[in-house]
Amino acid sequence: MSRTIVTLVGKDHVGIIATVCGFFAENNINILDLKQSTSQGFINMMMIVDTDAFTGTFDELNEGLDKVGEKVGCILKAQHEEIFDMMHRI
Repeated sequence: MSRTIVTLVGKDHVGIIATVCGFFAENNINILDLKQSTSQGFINMMMIVDTDAFTGTFDELNEGLDKVGEKVGCILKAQHEEIFDMMHRI
């Protein structure tokens, strides 16, 4: 299983999660775990997703997330799980 960490940060408003989930569904990306918090009008979300069925490259995934981020006014970033793990080992 190819697990990828996707983070989202921005101003909270209606439709953010629906738009992100729509992108994942259209690209055969399964959400395995999701943590979300909102505070004083801002949203912070971290998702662990399975990208095994995604047919594009990792760069294409990030490009797609950038477009979704522009649409919803948030910043979305993807990291390989291995890199995320290594960064947080210290």
